[in-house]
Amino acid sequence: MLKRGFGARTDHDEPMHKRGVGLVALFVAASMVVTACGGGADPKAVDRTATEASSGDPQSSDAPSDTLSDTASDASAEVDSAALDAQAAELLAMPSDQQEALVRDLALQFERDLAKVWGLEEALGGAEAADAALREAWTPTIEQARAIKVESLAGIRRSAAPATPNLGEGLFGGLLIVFLGAEGVVTASNDAKEGAKPESRTESDMTLEATISKATLDMDTTHTSSSTGVVTKLKVKVVVLPCPDVNGQFQATSKIDISATKGNVGQTGTMDVKIDGQVDDNATLASKNVDWRMQWADFASGKGQFVDVSGRYSGDSFDGVKVNRSGGNVTSGLVTSAVSLGALFGLMVAGKLAEAAQKGWESGRCVKLEPTASPGPKGLEPSSTSTITAAPRSKVDGGPVGGTVTATLSAGGASVDPSAAPVPADATMTYTAPDQPNQSGTVSLEARSKRGVAKADIVFETGGAAYLIVGGLEDWQVNQVVCDIMQPFQLSSDIGVMQLSGGLSGTYEFNGMFASHYTGTYEITLPPGPGLPGSMIGTGGGSIAGQAGSGSENYVLTPAEPC
Repeated sequence: MLKRGFGARTDHDEPMHKRGVGLVALFVAASMVVTACGGGADPKAVDRTATEASSGDPQSSDAPSDTLSDTASDASAEVDSAALDAQAAELLAMPSDQQEALVRDLALQFERDLAKVWGLEEALGGAEAADAALREAWTPTIEQARAIKVESLAGIRRSAAPATPNLGEGLFGGLLIVFLGAEGVVTASNDAKEGAKPESRTESDMTLEATISKATLDMDTTHTSSSTGVVTKLKVKVVVLPCPDVNGQFQATSKIDISATKGNVGQTGTMDVKIDGQVDDNATLASKNVDWRMQWADFASGKGQFVDVSGRYSGDSFDGVKVNRSGGNVTSGLVTSAVSLGALFGLMVAGKLAEAAQKGWESGRCVKLEPTASPGPKGLEPSSTSTITAAPRSKVDGGPVGGTVTATLSAGGASVDPSAAPVPADATMTYTAPDQPNQSGTVSLEARSKRGVAKADIVFETGGAAYLIVGGLEDWQVNQVVCDIMQPFQLSSDIGVMQLSGGLSGTYEFNGMFASHYTGTYEITLPPGPGLPGSMIGTGGGSIAGQAGSGSENYVLTPAEPC
């Protein structure tokens, strides 16, 4: 069984061969039986393994690449898939930092074993010298990988290198690029415009390119150690198609291509991963199929040493894990390690590719939602209703996406129905406005489908309290539009002027002919519904021509066009 403690990085300065029993051996013990028979040297196959690479494009039919399929198999294998499934399940249950630590140590051990079998260790002066030389050679690349932060397509930021030494391997460095870069290039391009030309950016050894439907990261870096002459090369290509198609399917690939050489001795390898995912009607990841292939060869031409393993992970189990070829001095133990490492790397890379794609389809990158309201959304009468129509559409092809739309009243008043309940798209809801003028309400909408997520807000506002006021008392009669009864306003006629404090209730003061002066209070009742009048009643007292008097004025309020 896996031990979570294996993932702890206790001393990266200590050579792997001094740490006791290898992690690879512990991982695969009693879990798989691999019988490999070495075949004759095939320099042609070795050369292709070392130099050919698939495009890394999910639209390419040969990713992962099949560079050795035209020659006879040199190895046969029996893989205990059930045991491998159990090991993978335990790995996936670990926290991400422990996953990375474990797979990192597996890669360290595997590449050290390759260095011994294929002569790089000897060329560098023995195990300890080789370990130190490879550490020195790979550390700048690993530090560079760790420091990458893709913030936007307009810029790639590299933070300061870690303060502590990093003992790293090329394959793990490639894994870091995929981990940090895949999500970064998708997130940085989530605001890509419909129909826009691809936007690209190249900085140093990295290139980003994106449209709505595709995000690509390319990195190609080489480092030569000044003290040992070891040359390390790392090429990584990540392609994510984050917008699911009409069937809810998406794809992503990554290719890691590495080599570590000294003179004409060394090792080169590739790791291809392809994920085909399925998104459900709630815009969540429903399932994924993962195809992976790992190939290694020695650098010295003519020796014919290579190992080529591949497999598929579907649902929660492995299917078709196999050794395609091996040759030269490759031992069954090394093949076993390759199967374990390839399977785990494939799973972890696929998980990051899926997370990157999900960041895209959940962001609004793939689906647009432009709701309409009738009537409205501005100038609604208090307490009136408006019909919301929410029709989500694909930003990729413009078609309807189906799924559901959920509406909630996120601010203001008064209500939306149905509320917080998914409605099949294209969806309609009913908004009820507040019962007061100059009020607002915000309805937040979220569309979810197998093509992604889209969000939108629609802000409703009741009218600006403009009313035609008609009425009065005896000779005091008015017929005029008040632009906003919620603010101080005045009413006037031939016999005088009344100043009102504003609001649905308040005070007034009247001054008019014959030295008349009255004060009082008023109260407004707004129209109870569309087409119905409201009212205002004023009550006060005062004097006219020195004679005291009192009374009540009655007015009718009819909604008017905003002033």
